[in-house]
Amino acid sequence: MPVFEYISRDRQGNTVTGSLEAGSVEELRTQLRTSDLFLTKYESRGGGGVDFKKAASTPIGGGGAPKSEDIIVAVRQLSTLLRAGVPITVGVDIVRDQSTNKMLLDAMTDIQVGLVAGQSLSSLFRKYPKVFNDLVVSFTEAGEAAGNLDFCLEIAADQLERAAELKRKVSAATTYPKIVVGAAVITVVIMLLAVVPTFATVYKDLKADLPWATKTLIGLSNVVVQWWYVVAIVSGIGFFAYKRYAATPGGRQRIDSLSLKFPILGPLFRKIAIARFTQSLAGATRAGVPVLKALQISANTSGNVIIRDAVLNVAVAVRDGSAIGTELTKSGHFPPMVTRMISAGEASGDLDSMLEEINRFYERDVAYAVEKLTKMIEPLMTGVVGGIVLMVLMALYMPIFSLGKAFQNSGSK
Repeated sequence: MPVFEYISRDRQGNTVTGSLEAGSVEELRTQLRTSDLFLTKYESRGGGGVDFKKAASTPIGGGGAPKSEDIIVAVRQLSTLLRAGVPITVGVDIVRDQSTNKMLLDAMTDIQVGLVAGQSLSSLFRKYPKVFNDLVVSFTEAGEAAGNLDFCLEIAADQLERAAELKRKVSAATTYPKIVVGAAVITVVIMLLAVVPTFATVYKDLKADLPWATKTLIGLSNVVVQWWYVVAIVSGIGFFAYKRYAATPGGRQRIDSLSLKFPILGPLFRKIAIARFTQSLAGATRAGVPVLKALQISANTSGNVIIRDAVLNVAVAVRDGSAIGTELTKSGHFPPMVTRMISAGEASGDLDSMLEEINRFYERDVAYAVEKLTKMIEPLMTGVVGGIVLMVLMALYMPIFSLGKAFQNSGSK
């Protein structure tokens, strides 16, 4: 049985070193727990050095950023353990053992060490923005201040879950159009690379008099066949240029502003942004997050910079003594139902319940709008793709109607 040299910490944060015989790292960790010690680093004797390894289990999943489902499970598990009376250091240790993502696992390992050293959970969460977003950090901070950390973590998990569900609904609505557009692009590219050149050769040999549509299609095919690498490079440059432009504050603002003005899709994008805003604001107020901080969190989770900037401006006005409902009305980006219900909630002192009602309405409204849009897009996309393919085929076959004359010209020579 191997002997492990270990470094651990006790509940006061003091470092404790030693050596133990154990069949595995997990067994070593279990033995140390019985002595109220938490493993931080270890080395198996005979390893040929003193380069201690961080005490983290080998994850099953990948090493990239954790999925939203991983974070939801981790936060909810920690909330459940705290509600059951499990000490927070032990709770974090248990959650870490359940983690399958390397980034989350490493974060929970360092968080456990920090907790043993006396740091707050919210300050440790804040060190890992790719794992725990501002919403989780703020809810944790509010729970620590109010002494109801388990309750606030449960609300945080609920908010993350509802946000993920809303994202799934929107993603589901765009899956079919993406597939159809992708299939259309592939079909047209294959025709330009393989089908059109064959027709072009036949028409050239027959010296057919080609209409402008066929000439345009053959010309486009020649460009794609002969200069495909240039087309690929230009397309790549265009894509990355768009991504760079979208990453700039001005570009993101312009794109988000246009998205709210799109026919049919614009109202849906606005509903989604408002649903995210009210969802986060409702959870933050329930968790006891200060109103200005709650407005900042909800602004950043809206997913649209126009709505975000409007809410941040509302936060500035609220800081100066104005009411949320009044300032939302002035912004012009929120429907009367939202602003009036928020004003009523402020007047009655029951803002969180009113926000929950608004959020429930918008969740149902978004789900209905997405379903309706999906049903409308399916035949529309089918018609568009069919129209593109039909135009290509018509351009190819139009000269066939004059092939008799073409054969005569060919025969005379």
